[in-house]
Amino acid sequence: MPQPLSPELAQRVIDQVAPTLEFNINIMDPAGRIIASTDPARIGSTHAVARAVAAGEPGIVHDGASPAERPGANLPLRLDGKIVGVLGLTGPPERVSPVAQVLVLTTALLLERERELDDSARREAADRELLSGMVAGDIDGAAITGALASGLPGLAAPWSLSAVLDRQESGTVEPDPGAVPPPGAQRRARFGGAQWILTGARSTRPEDRATAVPPAGTLMIDGGPCADGAELAGVAQALGALVAAADLLPEPPASGILRLDELAPELSVSCLPAATRASMARRVDSLGAGHRGTVVAFLRCGASVAAASRELYLHRNTTVQRLERITELTGLDPRSPAQAASLQLAIIAARRRTR
Repeated sequence: MPQPLSPELAQRVIDQVAPTLEFNINIMDPAGRIIASTDPARIGSTHAVARAVAAGEPGIVHDGASPAERPGANLPLRLDGKIVGVLGLTGPPERVSPVAQVLVLTTALLLERERELDDSARREAADRELLSGMVAGDIDGAAITGALASGLPGLAAPWSLSAVLDRQESGTVEPDPGAVPPPGAQRRARFGGAQWILTGARSTRPEDRATAVPPAGTLMIDGGPCADGAELAGVAQALGALVAAADLLPEPPASGILRLDELAPELSVSCLPAATRASMARRVDSLGAGHRGTVVAFLRCGASVAAASRELYLHRNTTVQRLERITELTGLDPRSPAQAASLQLAIIAARRRTR
């Protein structure tokens, strides 16, 4: 069954077409009651001719001979093959009749378009409620699985959740308002400083794979594949913590994509109290950008002096000297696994203050 023709929807349609016509336009519900009009005084009154049209008459043109009728034409409005209302055009029958034939088709198209927009708004609201609930930790794994299976579109596991953010020089991260959503089966919503995109992780369709490429100038955090609702819930909350502390993130590669499974240190720091982060950051206050870059490269290269030297284009002895100087300045030796972890977290905590 088609959705009821609401007065608000009917009036929006009349307001769109009325400026191009010199005649009064009315839209009646199936009971013949005028629910929208270019003449506000007529709204709420009953139109007997419209009631007959809504009951199955193909259309009625009348000359206004009856005191209760005004001259004009009344034609049925159909959606999905069902009569949902009647469109009436007031004026000389010989003039309004051909116009009414065109106008009823135009109105039906506008009604269908408006209905699609209303449906789209409802789907967007449902997606936003689901995804924001996942990120906030308000929905458990079983509820997530059920919602994704029954929603429009329905998505079967495994899933992949990503957050797309803008890269700003100031370090402030805001969503990209001009990003065009790629096609394909997705659940998406914009909130909390990011555009959240959920897809089926094993989709082979090109339009679904397009979500793996972030729009130009943006930064994407890819949550990776999730086999079930419980795993997806955990990934959503982890992504939420990173988005909320986006200035802790490292510089992304040329692809613009950071992987959640490579951001464990950043996630750990993002979950710490602000006072704890500040205390950790003070441990590396004495380190300049060069020394911090050396630590990052050294740890990224698996604590290999040779590999870090190649990455930094330094002589091996220079790299060793830098590591020794870092130990002197901070009391933390990058070559000690336990102390290297503390040093890495301190450098991440300091990003918030230096960007």
